[in-house]
Amino acid sequence: MTKCIVLICGPPACLKSTLVQILQLILNHDQILKLEYLCIKKLSEILLKKRLENKFQYNYLSFDNLSSGYENEIIENELNWKSYRSLIADEIEKIILYNTQIKSSTNLKYSSQILDRLYQSLKYRDNENILIIEDNFYYSSMRHRYHQIAQRAQIGFVSIHLYSNISTAYQRNENRDISKRVSNSSIENIYLKYELSHDDFLINTTDQGLTTEHLHRILQRIEQACNEPEQQINMIDEEQRRIATEINQQNMIYQIDQRLRKFISKYLKEQFSKNDKFQIVNEKKLYAEMINNKKQKFLELIKQRFILLNDNEDIEKIFEQFLHEKNN
Repeated sequence: MTKCIVLICGPPACLKSTLVQILQLILNHDQILKLEYLCIKKLSEILLKKRLENKFQYNYLSFDNLSSGYENEIIENELNWKSYRSLIADEIEKIILYNTQIKSSTNLKYSSQILDRLYQSLKYRDNENILIIEDNFYYSSMRHRYHQIAQRAQIGFVSIHLYSNISTAYQRNENRDISKRVSNSSIENIYLKYELSHDDFLINTTDQGLTTEHLHRILQRIEQACNEPEQQINMIDEEQRRIATEINQQNMIYQIDQRLRKFISKYLKEQFSKNDKFQIVNEKKLYAEMINNKKQKFLELIKQRFILLNDNEDIEKIFEQFLHEKNN
């Protein structure tokens, strides 16, 4: 049986695959991996201080691997990709709850191939295992779906979120093998979409990558999740709470947006009055569009909790500082 679901989440180039490789090495001593950057002494310390490898086997799923060869056709249509995600989650739920392996009836073009890969990856269904799932999981609802599965099955759950600043992500992406690189626009798109939640276990890999201390914390959190399974809850009540939270967030964003509209109107008048280059009408239009685009980016970062605000914060002042930051 599955003992715990572990989500490895985060934007591109935040070391998700690196973490998975390390966990595979720790949970399966026999697997040979090339981890030249990981000091053997440090790895030995980790193995001595934790006990997970003696308890459980692991199953590993990567959404990239499941959709490999079909990703362009699948991902180009967001509604299509959501349907595949739903199919995968539903199948995992059936396997965990009922230990069944019957393909769902669907009209999705590649469903049979993807489900075959899914079944092949879940090779330790009959023994106690940890299910590790790696993906960007940029919307909190994507992670919430697996939390619900853990609650229904009353098993452990942990969402490990790796993140770094975007300039570090660009640099790591450039250092990847060319076949594994993603476009800078794809990185930016996911960073803009990314939603953090209070339940995420956060690991900042910006300065030092994955450290020994990070690994200790991650392993302790996984063991804690295995020992403290999720409790079944009233899913209707939870859905109502989720909707209420979304409404509150939308109201907050709306209020900030209204304040920034007034600020931008005043800000543009000041800029146009004291800068000669804005005598040309088209220059004014382009500058106003740029400022409004930055406002949208600012609101997205607040929504995703990459910018945290207190009730008494001067929103206009923070936004003006945001406008003058080079990377924005």
